Amino acid sequence: MEQFLLDVARDALLTILKVGIPVLLVGLVVGLAVSIFQATTQIQEQS
Repeated sequence: MEQFLLDVARDALLTILKVGIPVLLVGLVVGLAVSIFQATTQIQEQS
């Protein structure tokens, strides 16, 4: 019974990671793109 619960918990964590990692990666890419865009437009406004 204890091994079954450990297997279920492990499978649940792996499923959460498989679902969550793509969402986090998309957020990271979008955040970096916005940050780079803001940095470049700020440089152009100052000059």
